[in-house]
Order: sequence, then structure tokens, then C-alpha cells
Amino acid sequence: MWARKVSLSELLKKGLVEKFQSDAGQIRNQAELAKTDLASAKKILEIGDWKWAYNAAYNAMLQAGRGLMFSRGYRPKSEEGHVAVISFVNAVYSSKIPEDIRREFDRARRRRNEATYDQAGIISESQARGLFEKAETFVNTALEILRV
Repeated sequence: MWARKVSLSELLKKGLVEKFQSDAGQIRNQAELAKTDLASAKKILEIGDWKWAYNAAYNAMLQAGRGLMFSRGYRPKSEEGHVAVISFVNAVYSSKIPEDIRREFDRARRRRNEATYDQAGIISESQARGLFEKAETFVNTALEILRV
């Protein structure tokens, strides 16, 4: 279920994010992690391991989202760090990142968790390839925003 959009002040109040002093190196590192994970997802797609391609594509989105957070001086605070990143991106970057991409990021978080911890063989080729395409758009958009 797609969560309703919340504001940055609500995320702070709920304890999902916190202010912190980031530096250019931390932001560049998140961007590099996102690019590396995206490249890994592409290679894994070629060998047909749909679950791990999906996981790598999701992780590329997560790292790019963290970079976006860091660039604004925020980081995830809670145990629900993945939810915090997605909620932050939804709250702060809704005008720059299309809703279908943000929605898929959240869907992928839940699906990746299911595939990793609960049920084998639930990621199909089309799901893995579809997420890779969305991750590629998300990461490239984040890199443009971050100018790295």
C-alpha cells in the first residue's frame, strides 16, 4: 500500500529522520554506491538471477536516496531506515522524481524484503527488468540533482 505523502516536518516529528552535518565525500560515496549497485544489477540480469538483480536495483535506489538525504543535511534515524529514505524522497523530491518511480521504490522495498526473508522464487524476470529500468531513471535523476 502506497503511504500517504508526509511532510519533512512530520518525518522529523515521527523520528524517522534527523538533521546532521554531511560532507561532499559522504554524498559522493552514496552516489558511487548507487552507480556500482546499478551496474551490478545489469550484470546480474544478464545471468538471469532475478532475485539478486532486483535486490541490486533496489539497493541502487536506496543509496541514491540516501545521497539525496545527505545533500539536504538529513539522514535516516530510526530502525525503519529504508522507509525513512523513501518517505524523505517522497516528501522532498516529489516535483523532481515522477510518482511512478517513487511508488515503485516503495513497492520494491516490500517485495525485496519478502523475497529475501519470506518466500523463495517470487521475483520474475519482468519484475527484475522493470525495477532495473525504474532504478536507472531514479539513480540518473538523483545524480543530476546531486551534480556528481
